[in-house]
Amino acid sequence: MAGPERTRTLVTTAGVVVLAAVTAGTLLGREDPVRGLVVAGLVLALGAALVLPQLRTGRHTPWSQAQGRVAPGHAVVLWKPGCAFCELLLRAVGGDPRVTWVNVWADPEANAAVRTHNDGNELTPTALVGDRVLVNPSADALRAALDADPA
Repeated sequence: MAGPERTRTLVTTAGVVVLAAVTAGTLLGREDPVRGLVVAGLVLALGAALVLPQLRTGRHTPWSQAQGRVAPGHAVVLWKPGCAFCELLLRAVGGDPRVTWVNVWADPEANAAVRTHNDGNELTPTALVGDRVLVNPSADALRAALDADPA
């Protein structure tokens, strides 16, 4: 998801969060306005925790450059903001120079590539190592693929 589609999704999600906060606050605040305000605040905080990670930009190499780096011993990881599994993998192997990161929401060609490798689905993280495709790999699985003998 890139450009207008991503913006529309974020705006829709934020709108649903605000509507849920207002609804919960109104329903639970009929008899006790303080409780309604507290509940509305909690719903907004939870919603912010869900929406804000999607705004993260993070590491990104354009797909046009990254696809040439796919090789045995080097991984190209297709990821997206707000993906908890992507975040875990990034924290575990983010400093490894054998890994190139491509944000599929920032690059329509990368988005098409991740969907090509996952039967039309935007499954992330997807790591490409040589001719191997690893969908949602653990850090250990990615390191093992990087260390594997290419022969």
